[in-house]
Amino acid sequence: MSKKVGIPQALFYHRYSPAWKTFFNELDCEVVESGQSTKEIIDAGVKLAPDEACLPVKLFLGHVKQLQNQVDYLFIPRVVSIENKEYICPKFMGLPDMVRYSINDLPPIIDTTIDLKTKKSNLVKSVLEVGEVLDKGYWQVSKACWKGWRALKKHRQRLREAKNNDAQYKIAILGHEYIIYDSHISMNLVDKLKEMGVEVVTPEMLTPQAMRVGLSNLSKDMFWTLGKKMMGAAHYFFSNQEIDGIIQLTAFGCGPDSLVGEMIEREAKKRDGQAFMTLNLDEHTGEAGLVTRLEAFVDMIQWEGV
Repeated sequence: MSKKVGIPQALFYHRYSPAWKTFFNELDCEVVESGQSTKEIIDAGVKLAPDEACLPVKLFLGHVKQLQNQVDYLFIPRVVSIENKEYICPKFMGLPDMVRYSINDLPPIIDTTIDLKTKKSNLVKSVLEVGEVLDKGYWQVSKACWKGWRALKKHRQRLREAKNNDAQYKIAILGHEYIIYDSHISMNLVDKLKEMGVEVVTPEMLTPQAMRVGLSNLSKDMFWTLGKKMMGAAHYFFSNQEIDGIIQLTAFGCGPDSLVGEMIEREAKKRDGQAFMTLNLDEHTGEAGLVTRLEAFVDMIQWEGV
């Protein structure tokens, strides 16, 4: 009988899910996902999380609670670094501990550490640790890792190739994957814009070369990976004449976003010819108000003849 591995559908799930699901399937495990975010899931997370936790962490705890009695293991890696000489927000580093102390009677947590700040080969050690927990051999784990990487590469390529040549306007969405692609937090913002006849571009659709072009505008390097990605994408969009407007999505309670978001807003004020708007989202944000602001934003682009 295959072991059931639960993957909460929040935070880095939206970045790495093709790799994670392929990896565990290749290890003969049944992957159980917590499903799309709902009001009930976020309400459960709000009750479990400390008051100072940001919205994405609250949502993550709700997803873990959803999986609590459905699986043999929970996959919650301790993510320290995913790029050379850079770090991830501390909430990812302490996530397994936060989950353990917030929710009782959990199944075993696979909390292997992912720390690539010195060398990428550390990932091999991490996946082998997962294989040991699941009692899988070296070659099976190595093959599963390779297939997972291939699945992720294909997924990102599909994102970059997504285009709408019939759209009248092109709007860039700045934000983390776990905000943009979570249907509850973002209230399907991307789909709503597409229904308005807008082509949407996100940081995930940029090539590494395009990101480097954007980062070349920074006066100094940043060691927070997610903030650095937002800054690089923002500068690339600012200099791209095809982008008619930029919407920045931030989550309430996120310290790094409050700083990076302010820096991006200040840069936006120096630019002409591009509409800019920041949306700060929390568990109380209403869908009707969001739709009104999106419609007004698209109308403003049209009226100004961008």
